[in-house]
Amino acid sequence: MYKHILLAYDETDGSKKALDEVSKLMKSSIDTHLTVLHISEEKTANESRENHMPTHAIADTSPGFDNQYMGNLSVSPDNKVHGSEEDRNEIKTPASTHPLLKSAREKLSPHGIEANYIHLSGSEAKRICEYAKEIQADLVVVGSSQKSGMKKWVLGSVSEKVTQNCESSVLVVK
Repeated sequence: MYKHILLAYDETDGSKKALDEVSKLMKSSIDTHLTVLHISEEKTANESRENHMPTHAIADTSPGFDNQYMGNLSVSPDNKVHGSEEDRNEIKTPASTHPLLKSAREKLSPHGIEANYIHLSGSEAKRICEYAKEIQADLVVVGSSQKSGMKKWVLGSVSEKVTQNCESSVLVVK
């Protein structure tokens, strides 16, 4: 059926339902590999946020700053620019100790489901699609936020952006 499933998980009601759906999919797929991905805006869990502007905020709010040409540069609190791929995407807190990913692991382990647990920083929808492409996931599973009206219009929906921008198939769980 599927070779590699990527589950975007943030412990919202929608992502909890998505995790339940993935559990069902994994039971019927013997050779399927699962990756649980959590995206957060912070660079590290304990790092001071003074003098630190997230990369996606710079790219989205600064006129003329084009992420397509500049790349995804991260500015650290000491104002040094890190240009290597490893520096840009690294979260100092191991994914295995992140509380949301530990919670996901605890929910999957009674079903005998093993997975990779990944914690990245950045813009949620963009990072989900980038990582899905990087690991060649053939299915991305996201929960629906159930936003409506003005909130959805102003903030947008991560699941909607993922369905529009991912090259992989996307399952949105309500």
